[in-house]
Amino acid sequence: MEGLKAVCDIFDIAYDAAGNVPRITILGEEEAYIENFMSLEEYKKDAVKLKCKNSVIAISGKDFNIKAIKESCILIRGKIEEVKFI
Repeated sequence: MEGLKAVCDIFDIAYDAAGNVPRITILGEEEAYIENFMSLEEYKKDAVKLKCKNSVIAISGKDFNIKAIKESCILIRGKIEEVKFI
């Protein structure tokens, strides 16, 4: 992946678009928008796990709700306390 990142830097191409890596946008403590995930592995009121190409994104917190899900994008609302790559 390092080679791909170097090529993207040279040609000024967004790495997440070329490398299919996850992009996480967090708004405050209550909303997370994740792009480029493969599948929803776990969904509970206090935990969400998303399978990505090379890792799993684990989000923990409280009162989670999935507000939108489409293809490889998901919008989660709730009290976000932690985001980890496992």
